[in-house]
Amino acid sequence: MARRRSGAVWPGLALAIWAGCSPADDEGNPGSDARREGAADGEAGAPDGVILEGGDGSCEPGDCAARCMAAGFDRGECTVGGSCSCADDLPVDGGEDTEPDADAATGEDGTAGDDGAGIEDAAVDDAPPLPSRCGEDRSYIWIANSAEGTLSKLCTLDGVEMGRYATSALGAAGDPSRTSVNLHGDMVVTNRSPGGETPSGPSSVTKFAAELEDCIDRNGDTVIQTSSGATDVKAWGEDECMLWNTTLPDAGSSSPIGARATAWDGTEDSYTGRGGFVWIGALDTGGVFKLDGETGSVVQRTHVTNQPYGGAMDGSGNFWIVGGMCTIGACRIARVNTTTLEATYFTVPCGYGIAVDAFDRVWTSGRTMTGSCVTRLNPATGESVTYNAPGLLKFYRGIAVDNAGSVWVASTSGEVVQVREADVTFVHQENVGPEAVVGVAIDFEGNVWAVSQGGNSASKMNPTTYAVESFPVGLGPYTYSDMTGYQLRTVIFY
Repeated sequence: MARRRSGAVWPGLALAIWAGCSPADDEGNPGSDARREGAADGEAGAPDGVILEGGDGSCEPGDCAARCMAAGFDRGECTVGGSCSCADDLPVDGGEDTEPDADAATGEDGTAGDDGAGIEDAAVDDAPPLPSRCGEDRSYIWIANSAEGTLSKLCTLDGVEMGRYATSALGAAGDPSRTSVNLHGDMVVTNRSPGGETPSGPSSVTKFAAELEDCIDRNGDTVIQTSSGATDVKAWGEDECMLWNTTLPDAGSSSPIGARATAWDGTEDSYTGRGGFVWIGALDTGGVFKLDGETGSVVQRTHVTNQPYGGAMDGSGNFWIVGGMCTIGACRIARVNTTTLEATYFTVPCGYGIAVDAFDRVWTSGRTMTGSCVTRLNPATGESVTYNAPGLLKFYRGIAVDNAGSVWVASTSGEVVQVREADVTFVHQENVGPEAVVGVAIDFEGNVWAVSQGGNSASKMNPTTYAVESFPVGLGPYTYSDMTGYQLRTVIFY
């Protein structure tokens, strides 16, 4: 568990999701209520909380914070007597308590906000700070515009596009797709362009900084040259928030497919969020690459046999890869141990999108011969449960898991589908825009985002009221990975 930070909290974010706000599931994993019931009553003179252990002087601040969040509270502090005291309502920025934000409670449109989604309005003190340019609430979504070779950075609070960036020297031929956000808030985008020589060029991975202070003043003029919005795309190599670009010359082939599966591994520094490694899987060759998150250097390689298409990291250091040739019917997914590089394979009836929940269960979405599907795999037992949606007109693609008990799936027919996490049953579907909805993600306020390739847009949906807002992005957006960083933080800090 990451160590406790001193005063470095996430102002305004509804991030108690990692404190265990989801209900108990069908395999006996307790939710926040069950965890709180296991804590003892407070002691006299302790902070405004619940005491987890006696005052024997053995309390360690980092361990106390981690244990309290596991019990469903917002913070944990060591008392003078050495006890661990858990409490809610963490002060913002390490200062005095502040009044709750009325807009956060109701939502800007007057609808139910985070509380309605089952997510407490509190900050978690067990993870690095998120980027800070999106107002004071620090939440971005990064969407690759495949048809124009660019990347859109949107503020999830208001949908404003804060930057648009060229992702490679190849322009639209670079064909960017998967994005992944690390614990610092920086991100990588994978360009799918085929391997080989010009005019196509190789597959590549590009890293962008989320914050100006992390960008590089390459020309020494003391001003960071970077995009200011959708109409301000710098020429390749001129945007100083592009940190590195690494080509993967053997990740593709002469056909127009290359690198696909993309995920940060969560080994970033627990205080700053820096460092860590990026894992990439190549569809054509089965190659799996480990890149240094700071430099982009390829530091290790391995190989899998299921043609990597989508990827996600679990909380135990495994890179999960869904195969690219299993969009209809049985699918092999690979679990790559990022320490030993050993690959283990599982067969599920459903595969295209992939995500991992806080209990390290793997979720896939896709299509069978009779309709669309969502599968939950328990790797510990090898058992899986599948929801089958009838009708061949739908194709379930991207998938994301929140911490309020729901799984969300993008459907090419224009909907986002809600599935109950506990028993893998249908809950609701909502139209979010034109057809070809390919990706879905959760933001740090608990809202659900969907990427419409057909509508050149991204939609934000309230998970309780199902109210939808849509925002323009670039041409042919095609991202269905962890484009907000929510999933990585869930598996690492839950």
